[in-house]
This record gives sequence, C-alpha cells and structure tokens, in this order.
Amino acid sequence: MKRVERSFPLPHFTINKNFMIQTHSEESEKKLGVREHLLDFFDEESVVKIRKWVTPEVQKVTLEAHLKPYGEKNAPVPCDLHVKWDNDLHAEVLILTKDEQMEKVTKTMDQLRSRLNDTNFQLLEEKEKLEEAIQHANHLSAPFISLTSNTALVPLFGDITEEKMYTVESQLLHSSQQGDIDQILFDFTAVGTLEREGAQVLKNIMTSLNYMGSHISIVGVRPEQVKNIQAMQFPPQIQYINTLQQAIKKYCSE
Repeated sequence: MKRVERSFPLPHFTINKNFMIQTHSEESEKKLGVREHLLDFFDEESVVKIRKWVTPEVQKVTLEAHLKPYGEKNAPVPCDLHVKWDNDLHAEVLILTKDEQMEKVTKTMDQLRSRLNDTNFQLLEEKEKLEEAIQHANHLSAPFISLTSNTALVPLFGDITEEKMYTVESQLLHSSQQGDIDQILFDFTAVGTLEREGAQVLKNIMTSLNYMGSHISIVGVRPEQVKNIQAMQFPPQIQYINTLQQAIKKYCSE
C-alpha cells in the first residue's frame, strides 16, 4: 500500500475487490491514520452494509456508515461513503464525514446570515432616509407665513393625514406665538383627501391656537370637503372664507 499525492481535500482510497487498500491520500492518513484493510475503519454494523453493497456488480454507490472513533472523537463518526468501481478489480473510495458536512452548512449559513445582515442594514439606512424625506415633506406641507404683523397664512398641501398633522403641530403652535399674530388663515386650496384621523388632529391644532388667542379662518374649502369638516365639528369660532384673495383683502388691506 502506498500514499499517493492526490488533490482531494478528503480521505480518498483505491481498493481491490477484497477491500484491501492499494493507495491512500495524504488527507486520509492525517485524519484516519493508516490501515491495510478498508473495513478496519468502520464499526461492525457498517461493515455488514459495506460488504453487501460495495461490489463490482454495483458500479457506483453512496452509503451512510459509521467510522470507528479516531483522534479526539469519543464516539463513532457518521459519514457518507462514496464508491466508484473503475473495473472489476479496483474501486475509488471517498469518505465525507457528517461533521465536515455540517461545518460546510454552518459556514454557508454564516455567510448567508452575514449577507442578510448587510442587506438589512442597507434596507434600514434606506428606510431612515425615506422617513427623513417624508418628515421633511410633511414639514413643508403646512408652512407658517407671516403676511402682516398680526396675520399669518398656513397653506396646506396634499392629503390631510394624521402623521402629517402631528409633524406640523409643534411648529404651528410655536410659530403662532412669535410676534403679535392674532389672525391665522388656513388655506385648503391645495388640499387633497381630508382623512378623518388627520382632520381630527388639525381640529385639535386649531382649537389650541384658538385657546392661545388666535382667530382662525379656513379658506378655499371645496364643496366635497365641507361635509367632512361639518362632521368633524370644527370649533364654532372658526370663520370660513371662499377664496384666499378674499381673505387677504379682508385681513391684509392697509
């Protein structure tokens, strides 16, 4: 029996039909040691199975078997035995232990987990950027514009949603207290859908502004929005003006 320099990273043998080892690889010598007979590596139950199936009549076969404990192993080691007969006299045998397979699976899983973590981090970054963009857009959807020393305009843009109204609430309450603003015009001209939850928050903002001493006017309400506003029972002190032009003429004329 001789050792051959094969490039297999696994235990590899060539055997004759009597299971005598003709050649073995360096890897088999490192992991399993040196034996004259292939069956010497396996436990009794596996030997019965190998004798039955590893024959020239079965040209190619893969068996599950158990190696006798070796190295630091304290128990039989499960493995796959791959056998291919080159002819009726000689066969090639490759042994792949299950722990090596699990190691490969674990390594693959770790790589996938790492890639998934990277992907999740990228998605999180994109999510945060998107949230920042939405937050910025929400802030711009209700700017507080001073028209005169005591009159301000809040043009509303887009759909009136709960999230959007909560975003602009603090800035509107804060801005109303700067200077001597006592008249605030909420312009609905560019408003889209008036969602119930968003309208409720807007109603609360207007109520708070009213308590803080500001007179509120709603400008440019479209006919289809009137019913929703009435259903929400906005504060009775609120005035309604048809157009922004009329509102500016009324409150901003010298």
